[in-house]
Amino acid sequence: MIEWLSPDQINKLSSDPQKCTQSKGAIRIDMRKPFVPEEYTQLYFTPVYASLHHEHRLRYNQLSGLRINEYIMMLEADLIERLLVPLRHHPRVRDNPALIQSIETMVEEERRHYQYFAALNRTCRPDLYPEGQDRRFSRVPVWTKAMFWTAGLLANRLAFSLWYLMAMEESSMALARDMTRRPETETLGALDPAFASVHQEHMKDEARHLHVDGILIDLTIGASERLRRVVNAKLFQAMLSGITTPTRGGSGVKVIHQLVREMPELTDRKDELIRAVLSLKSNKAFQESLFNRRIMPVTFKVFDQTSELADLGDRMAGYDRR
Repeated sequence: MIEWLSPDQINKLSSDPQKCTQSKGAIRIDMRKPFVPEEYTQLYFTPVYASLHHEHRLRYNQLSGLRINEYIMMLEADLIERLLVPLRHHPRVRDNPALIQSIETMVEEERRHYQYFAALNRTCRPDLYPEGQDRRFSRVPVWTKAMFWTAGLLANRLAFSLWYLMAMEESSMALARDMTRRPETETLGALDPAFASVHQEHMKDEARHLHVDGILIDLTIGASERLRRVVNAKLFQAMLSGITTPTRGGSGVKVIHQLVREMPELTDRKDELIRAVLSLKSNKAFQESLFNRRIMPVTFKVFDQTSELADLGDRMAGYDRR
């Protein structure tokens, strides 16, 4: 079994400003530089990417970076609070004041993260993010709203969304590490250091949050009866198909529409670019990039130790059970 930090240890770390995410304040973004490693963008995994001119790939990279920030914000605004706040009342949680404090601190930190990433996007592109409009690419469709609403409603009985939460938090840490270790992209030059610095700062809190996730998974899923664990596993796997399948109304296609609006010389290729994004549904390399052991080592260990997820590889291309 994985040994998590105790709630008391987590709370001690969260009280140390040096161990906590801080606002970067006013930053300056160089729009001549890419925002994220190229392999964190969707078109990178398609043949069409290499056929784009440098300026097209650069703008696409920057728009994709804004989209990634929005997804972090979506997780923090639309799932975490709905999921974690009800879990404070779970029978195996409610009598542990230190754990409840850890949860409440985590929720408050995630609210601040939302504001940090909203401010970053607004600094990068004030034209796309006027005051009061924080999300352009990740406006949640009806099915996603229903999924998050259901996750909150069922949290005390079926906390399957905790697995997804852990995976996404660990994925955001992997992005920050990759920005630090490989600041030079494959074809677009060096990453913008100010953009990267916000992600690197974000990693401080996420490292603690991973332990809160792990404790809650053990208490609310791992310690439950087998039938409930089986149902949690089935619901989690059903959830994955909506997450890993690009759609015409999804954020990836919205990025293409915005790219073409900003670079109208690509108008004749818009349908081709959209088809390329939609083709990722069956693109093995892309699917493996979403969930894999390199970027989610702790989450994958949790999966490995969960017998009810033995067939997870059928739904998650990057999962190699050990």
